[in-house]
Amino acid sequence: MQKLLLFDIDGTLIRSNGAGRLTLAYALERLFGTSGPLDSYNMSGKTDPRIITDLLTAVGIPAKEIQRQLPAIYELMAEHGQKVFWEKGMTACPGVPDLLAKLAMQDDVLVGLLTGNSQITAPLKLSAAGIDPLQFKVGAYGSDALDRNDLPAIGMARAHQLTGDAFNGNNTVIIGDTPADVLCARAGKATAVAVASGWHAATTLAEYHPDHLFENLSHTEQILEVLLA
Repeated sequence: MQKLLLFDIDGTLIRSNGAGRLTLAYALERLFGTSGPLDSYNMSGKTDPRIITDLLTAVGIPAKEIQRQLPAIYELMAEHGQKVFWEKGMTACPGVPDLLAKLAMQDDVLVGLLTGNSQITAPLKLSAAGIDPLQFKVGAYGSDALDRNDLPAIGMARAHQLTGDAFNGNNTVIIGDTPADVLCARAGKATAVAVASGWHAATTLAEYHPDHLFENLSHTEQILEVLLA
């Protein structure tokens, strides 16, 4: 039976150096003339549609109008991202290239994404950080659902469509850097692997009781042992 590994992007696979916030500001200001309370808003662990909805409803824009404009917002974010992501010097998080190279050699593993980013933005961010997006065979994205906790089921269903194998919490691992990633894994009854390579200290992540907790993904053999167990 194959194992499904679903990686978060920002803070887990890459450091985006604030580029995501810049692309969001650009798109919202182009379409709505405002990015709402973006400067003080905590984006950590949230999906793009959740962030966009929170920011725009805060300044009185109706939820129905926001929903209608989401595809256009994603397009503008990706368009601006093609320039900004490279300018901001995105990098892979410690250990990520080695870990992905080792996972690519495993026949019984399906490597995918579970991210709050939209489906068109995710590969652009990975490419800008020197990571080949094509190695992620399936994905569940912010553009699929407002609530991050809905994404594990989407990822498992897409993995089943691709391979014909059944995926559930017993053979799925979710790897992320925020409390929301741990809660998301719990919602999908999957194994939760937390890494403190983003904006949350290991002590904070430990309070959410992930199944495994690492400072980063640099201890390749130890991480592989956990992911493939």
